[in-house]
Amino acid sequence: MLQRALPLAVDLLGVAVGAGCTPYAAVEVAAQWCPPAVAGAFDEILQHCALGASFDDSLHDAARRAPALAPVANALSASTRLGVPIGPSLARVADELRADLRRSAEQRARTVPVRLLFPLVFLVLPAFALLTVAPVLLAGFRHP
Repeated sequence: MLQRALPLAVDLLGVAVGAGCTPYAAVEVAAQWCPPAVAGAFDEILQHCALGASFDDSLHDAARRAPALAPVANALSASTRLGVPIGPSLARVADELRADLRRSAEQRARTVPVRLLFPLVFLVLPAFALLTVAPVLLAGFRHP
């Protein structure tokens, strides 16, 4: 569930940063508006910071607990440490996350024909045979 909601959360971070928020403030804003799965992870980051941990350490902790957050945490961490613009990094991360979701959906879609084989062979084809072939055979046996 976290992986599905993460691209939207990264987009929210990008909007907040584009509006002038710092990375920490962007996490605060995104925690309020993003889907619950990601909001919980962002809230944990903010709670660790409130307890005295640095933002960078909190990000690395969150990435260790939820590996799906690693690209986001790395981008935010690089921005806070090095002062690089975070907007393009967040856009790239969101694009990569969407591509990963698309690839996994395509992979699941490739297994559908195999999973549909059992119902087709054991349910649909016998029913088709009973409805089409059986009446012809019965009619043939009745009329000598």
